[in-house]
Amino acid sequence: MNLKKVLESDCDLYSIAFDEHCTFEFRLLKIKEFNLFNKLINNNISPYVLYDEIFNICFIGTEQYLSNDLPAGYTISTGEMIYKMSGDNSGEDFLLSIAKERNLNPLDSIYEYMRCTIFSAFTNFTPKCVENMTEKQFIKNFVSAENLLSKTKEGFKRIDLENIYKEMYNIKEEVEVKEQEDEPQLHYVNDAALLEKELGYWEMQEAEQQFLKEERDRLKKEKLSKSELRSLDRR
Repeated sequence: MNLKKVLESDCDLYSIAFDEHCTFEFRLLKIKEFNLFNKLINNNISPYVLYDEIFNICFIGTEQYLSNDLPAGYTISTGEMIYKMSGDNSGEDFLLSIAKERNLNPLDSIYEYMRCTIFSAFTNFTPKCVENMTEKQFIKNFVSAENLLSKTKEGFKRIDLENIYKEMYNIKEEVEVKEQEDEPQLHYVNDAALLEKELGYWEMQEAEQQFLKEERDRLKKEKLSKSELRSLDRR
């Protein structure tokens, strides 16, 4: 593998193995490169010659070191595959590629939200810049972007980490269940024995004495006879 080519390519790498002794690592054509080869192919230049040239450009290795016994068809077929992977797709395949990328980067994912926040705050950043960051750099730049937008963009709100944490671990549901369990169960007690059980013995005695006192006061106001008062005392 030619490390200089790897560094210069600055893009995703692919690999194809024809057998256990023949493996090629390669990159895809850039848009400008693909448009050039596509124009040449459409102008009736032999595609086999062009596929071989595509292989030489995209092969992450040194062509001179390839074995002389290597079948020519290996490099040509690899070049053709690189060409097709780089953009020679039908309209349907192109749309499917967009749909696949959307699935890989959903609109409401926290990663996509962080990326867009960074792009909004620092317009000189590109997707490639983000991909080349370490995770710590990514988080650091995201927080810096949040701070900047909070001060310069009216209505911007920082991401609610607590809410996301609760959603991730279903803490919100657990709290709701606990609150329901903690709510007092309200019911009416009509039986004296059940009432005493609910209130406790001493609370029941106090309630009874309070009731008797109120009855005495009421009866006194109504000027009841002494016999009626004595009947209350015997309760």
